[in-house]
Amino acid sequence: MRFYLPFVTLLALLTIILAGCDGSNGAPAPGEPDDWAYLHQQAPGDAPTIRLELEQPSVPLPEQIYAWLFFRGEQQYFSLTADRLVDVSFESRLPGGVWDDSPVGHGFIERRRDFTWISGQGEESGSIEVEYNHPALQPGVRYYHRVQRVVEPLERPGSPITAAVGTAQVAMIEVDPWNALSQGSLPTRGVTYIVPAVLQTPAAGAVNQSTSAITFVWNTTPGADEYVLQVFPADDPSGQRNPRYEVTLRQDFSGTMSHTFTDNFTPGARFYWRAGARRSGEAQPVNQALLQRGWLHSSMRSFNTAQAPPPPPGN
Repeated sequence: MRFYLPFVTLLALLTIILAGCDGSNGAPAPGEPDDWAYLHQQAPGDAPTIRLELEQPSVPLPEQIYAWLFFRGEQQYFSLTADRLVDVSFESRLPGGVWDDSPVGHGFIERRRDFTWISGQGEESGSIEVEYNHPALQPGVRYYHRVQRVVEPLERPGSPITAAVGTAQVAMIEVDPWNALSQGSLPTRGVTYIVPAVLQTPAAGAVNQSTSAITFVWNTTPGADEYVLQVFPADDPSGQRNPRYEVTLRQDFSGTMSHTFTDNFTPGARFYWRAGARRSGEAQPVNQALLQRGWLHSSMRSFNTAQAPPPPPGN
């Protein structure tokens, strides 16, 4: 069986198996497809990555894993073709068991790794050579991911797996038996890439805000349909604790949103506010700095309420 893969070259010196995480080599899938991909934000206001949490396999052993291949598609059941390849890791174990799909795009990258293993015939060698592109993540687009691994080949006497290199940036792989090239992981459930909401008013450092009613305005972000408005007191500028005021709102079209909190605000007091966004029905975003799951947060803004009027003059 032949597979034609644009932009990727997998070059085998003797025998090589491209084994997926749930493929014919018996390795487990990296996780359930509905819980192992989510937006990951380093700190409020930062553009997020799409993070994949991958189980560290017990079979094969770490020293038998030579590469991890990461694929991205806009349809859930996409094929593992080279034009979908967006990153390669030559680590046996992924740091922290996670991989991040960066929002930043880049052009073609060429990478290669040679490796050896011990078979019944002694030491053998192989290699993997790849060329791939990493398109930038686009706000409002829902992405799916799949994963494959390159592992120590299983011995199958009489049925070697060979690869031949075709023209530049085009690879031809000939596999015998056909199931030596596994199906790869199941696709993720899908994550809509969104960026933080943009705050409008009150402006950063605004003063003389009303002590009875304050209106907050922000821009929506493509792909999000749920928002949270949070206001924190002066002693919680990073928003680590529960907010003093909070409301959750829904809006699935672009434009601006607003909400007014009515209360007896302390005169001359400082407050901090932010807006969070997410897509309903998907895994909730994670904020690393806050150690919180739930919202993709904007940066924080401060404002001050108006000073109390001076007391009337004495008699």
